[in-house]
Amino acid sequence: MIQGNNPDFISRLLFLVYAVKSAAIKDAVIRTVCKLEGGEFHSKTLRAIFTKYHDINIGMYSYGCFSPENIPAGTLIGRYCSFARGILILNGSHPVIFKSTHPFFYNPSLGYTDRLLIERTKIVIGNDVWIGANATILPSVSHIADGAIIGAGSVVAKNVLPFAVVVGNPAKTIRYRFQEETIRKIVQSGWCDRDIESIKENPSEFAEFTRTWEGH
Repeated sequence: MIQGNNPDFISRLLFLVYAVKSAAIKDAVIRTVCKLEGGEFHSKTLRAIFTKYHDINIGMYSYGCFSPENIPAGTLIGRYCSFARGILILNGSHPVIFKSTHPFFYNPSLGYTDRLLIERTKIVIGNDVWIGANATILPSVSHIADGAIIGAGSVVAKNVLPFAVVVGNPAKTIRYRFQEETIRKIVQSGWCDRDIESIKENPSEFAEFTRTWEGH
């Protein structure tokens, strides 16, 4: 096989091509990489691109979160996460203590000031987190823990605990997915650290993911 037809070679080449400052080329690279490597669920090159060029770290099998327009630099997303359409994560607020709230006066990228005058926050999103459509995560949030669910359209203003279900504006915890003992067992099992293939090859173990728990 000639080197140019080697999928690994092509993926490495596409990784480098992504540096070109052209939105059309970047979009083409993303589409091609996904086609070569099984889409957002499986593509390691796509994750390498987002780490290198956008400073967004995304764990394996997570999907819907490859959007640098809606997810800011410095975001860390775990494995097996599900992001619906229209999710927005904010990492800074307009200042209310200055004469104006306009970004001309606090954002150096716009060319009118030489230093950033607001705080840019970073958020860590755990494993197996499901965020519903059009949810907004405010800069006051630094951590959404493993197993959490964010309801569609919710506006999240504070950290979310493990396996909590939060909804509304402002979002509030309405319940937890499981009892504390079940949550502890799921977390200690470390299943999120494993590849899907290793789980699938054990039918009895895979069956644990296809049944209801605790009477749901």
